[in-house]
Amino acid sequence: METESYGKAVLGEDRYNARVNDSYLYALTLFGCVMLMVIPAILYIRKYANNYRQFIETLSEKDMEKLIKVNDKAPFYEKFMPPYIVKEDTVIFFIHLHYTTIAFSNIVSIHVAQTHYKGYSATVTIQTAEKTHRFRLGGNVFKVINLVDEALQSNPKIIANKNWNVV
Repeated sequence: METESYGKAVLGEDRYNARVNDSYLYALTLFGCVMLMVIPAILYIRKYANNYRQFIETLSEKDMEKLIKVNDKAPFYEKFMPPYIVKEDTVIFFIHLHYTTIAFSNIVSIHVAQTHYKGYSATVTIQTAEKTHRFRLGGNVFKVINLVDEALQSNPKIIANKNWNVV
């Protein structure tokens, strides 16, 4: 803008052209730097959304109704990408670019620890015969209640701490 305000008459032809070329080079460099940040972000979001789409397309009507029920009570930022999806007798947790599938029949115990610092948050520890999984669920208590209820309906032998939802 400064170059344009002076014009060719004040700056001279050579200096004016040099400043315009420098501004184009600066704009191109800035655009390249922005693209270095935007392209990985777009690829991350695309892969993240594809993980959800892959599972949502395979859900039965009954499982889709469960997903809609969970989404209706979810906070706006998790409305269409919940932290987990219940599919038949399994639960699929989505964490960044990968997902963890746990069959309810393999679960030995579920332990829930709640915190209410700067909003609701719960750490759900799922113990299977092979491994211990820890997941953090935030937003509201309904997601945790739903997960524990689905697990206990599918496998009544699961040991769950009973007093986790007492206020």
